[in-house]
Amino acid sequence: MPKKNPTNQKRGKRNRQRGAELQRQVVRMAKDHNLSAHNRDRGGAQHEKGDVEIDGKYYGCKRRKKIAQWLKPEKQELGVFIREDFGKAFVVIDAEMFIEMLESLRGTT
Repeated sequence: MPKKNPTNQKRGKRNRQRGAELQRQVVRMAKDHNLSAHNRDRGGAQHEKGDVEIDGKYYGCKRRKKIAQWLKPEKQELGVFIREDFGKAFVVIDAEMFIEMLESLRGTT
């Protein structure tokens, strides 16, 4: 019977690097907007609450070579609401816009 590998070892080295690049990019964007941000998934440690922490809230980071076109806003849309059958609704928006929203919310509390 083959040995079971931890999840981070199933992916190739470059895939792990690309994921880490996204995490660093998100943290950098948040810090550029004066938000408290930390990378929680350094070295494939797989933090139990999420990959990055921004102002005490945790977020995952998923990077793929290509994502489905229907997930991306088009025309004059700011975002796209998505939902699977019998699931919760989510919204896909531009990361910079999300960070700006977090920054503006911080100013109102």
